[in-house]
Amino acid sequence: MSALIAMAALAVATAANPVNATFASNEHHEFSSAEMELIQTRMVAVHARVEADFPHLSDQINVTIDPVHRPILDEWGGVSGRADQADAVLVEFTTNYLDGIAEGHPVDLDKTLAHEFHHTARGWLMNGNHYGHGIQIAVINEGLAMVYAEHVTGDVADYDLPPENVEEWALEVLASPRAASYAEWMFTHPDGREAIGYRTGRWVVLRAMERSGLSIIELSDMTPEAIWRLAGFNWDRALR
Repeated sequence: MSALIAMAALAVATAANPVNATFASNEHHEFSSAEMELIQTRMVAVHARVEADFPHLSDQINVTIDPVHRPILDEWGGVSGRADQADAVLVEFTTNYLDGIAEGHPVDLDKTLAHEFHHTARGWLMNGNHYGHGIQIAVINEGLAMVYAEHVTGDVADYDLPPENVEEWALEVLASPRAASYAEWMFTHPDGREAIGYRTGRWVVLRAMERSGLSIIELSDMTPEAIWRLAGFNWDRALR
């Protein structure tokens, strides 16, 4: 059976599932039926888990699965995602990750799905964003999704941990213009630091939880400004 026929058969078999997957085989990787079945199973399981915490999660989410050749992504788990709208998510796998996906439980896939489904439930979206734009907003919304994904999977990656001077990073973020470069603060800063926004956001959210006694589910209903305050910081949006 060709990959195309297998994909069509899987689509029919899972038509009633809450996750509608499109497997975009390309020159980097052609999905096997076993890979598609494994990924589909994980997507449905994670959707059910997130929906239990956030009942307003879309009843059906369209997920495009895209293989990529991006060596730097292998250093960050081999899987990344993007929440395009409330019912549409993109998940990218490196070919190295796909080569080993059948060897064990794909925790990085589960974390990425939980992270992106959290975005769709919260409304942190490429299209139809509920929060406006600004690096201080992005840091909190990404931090919430990171902590929630860890809550769902029980997995904490070393590369997500902050440095000892992370409070200085938080103050840097707060002092930055709202229009500060997303790519520089969330990915690679000109001074060589990596993932400042993600790692700082995770730390701020955990600190807000510790200081307030609120759970990650409860915190996910709050505004970025409120979460900054709970963590002991004051971000005055009017001054940025």
